[in-house]
Amino acid sequence: MFKFAGLLGPLLGPCSVDFFSRWFPYKTLMEFCSLITITGGIVMAVNRMDLNALLAGRYMNGLANGLAIAPTLAMAGELSVFYKRGTTTSAAEQWPTTIGIFVQIVCSHSWDVQSDFTEEQFQGVLSGVLGSIALLLAFLLSIESPVDLLEQGNEQGAVQALSRLQRPRAVTAETYDQVRDHRTYVEHHRSMGWRHALPALVRLSVLRALYALSLSVMVAFTLAWTSTEVYGDSSGPYVLFGFLRLMGSFTTSFALDSLGRKIPLLLGLVISGCLACGLASRFAGSHPLTFSGNRMALWLLLIYQLFAGIAFAPSSSYLSEAFPRRIKRPCIAITYILEIIVQLLLRQMDFAAIGSDSSYVALYFFILGGLLLAGFLFSVWYMPETKDTTLLQAQFKFQEFVIPPA
Repeated sequence: MFKFAGLLGPLLGPCSVDFFSRWFPYKTLMEFCSLITITGGIVMAVNRMDLNALLAGRYMNGLANGLAIAPTLAMAGELSVFYKRGTTTSAAEQWPTTIGIFVQIVCSHSWDVQSDFTEEQFQGVLSGVLGSIALLLAFLLSIESPVDLLEQGNEQGAVQALSRLQRPRAVTAETYDQVRDHRTYVEHHRSMGWRHALPALVRLSVLRALYALSLSVMVAFTLAWTSTEVYGDSSGPYVLFGFLRLMGSFTTSFALDSLGRKIPLLLGLVISGCLACGLASRFAGSHPLTFSGNRMALWLLLIYQLFAGIAFAPSSSYLSEAFPRRIKRPCIAITYILEIIVQLLLRQMDFAAIGSDSSYVALYFFILGGLLLAGFLFSVWYMPETKDTTLLQAQFKFQEFVIPPA
């Protein structure tokens, strides 16, 4: 149960996000999520070596994360000016995830197991501190969506909300341009429902399922296998693994409003797919891997993580742009739920039974490489380029299943 706690919590959040989003404003929802995170952190920090406390803390942290992700992505797309929406939305989702993975790896492989202060307690303290910062930011800086305010007929409130995003705070011609774009967006989306969301929902469900496969427990198992064979107990490969994934996501986020969404997506998918197939070929065959074979497999896996980070950084921007306004948050939640289900299914694998049988690793990475290359072709035909478009223009591009030629 402990190994599933980090995923079951996030699974509960998206399942209830529609209810909470309907009845509570964004600011209140973020304050609530921050309080859950603080509570979970305190529970973990004050209980040493208590499995029930660790489970409770993980469930609460996961619930807060799952509850916040859909409203945050929807809000990020509505608050951003169109020429910065790619960076803003990708950073809002990808940076916390990849930074969290990197910190987790560093702590896990550098912690003194003899210390009276455990790694789990440190995670609890960190959760409490970050939750407190999030609560303060939500209380002081959080604003309501100008799209929500326009939908409620409060145009002056929408103008004031957008003006708070400018430094120095002011109402300019660009503010009124944004209000006009948002008003058109709201009017167009009043009659749009699930039928209009289906093309985008299918595309992004496929993309996020590939995202889950790209960073699964099987990938972690292969990293541990090859790293131990080549570098023994050294933590270097693990830290580099997390760092390269972080760098892939981090640097690509800055390029989404210049290069666009589609170029990093296609580049990352095709190269990571080829690297996954190359990695699988090292494990194929009846003979055990040699030292040089394990070293090559390890470096292929590390470089693969860099390009996987590049490939899936644009998915956050697509999630914020693709769905009709009225059902955007439930649609984002559905794709997130599918991603978690894929992760949960992969965690059912019995790694003790795999042992030193490399054929299972070869099979997984051949399948993964094939799916990533298929995802490349899928994205060529079915994923639009939404750089420098308003939310309404981006929505039009997602209305059809096949992307028309430029």
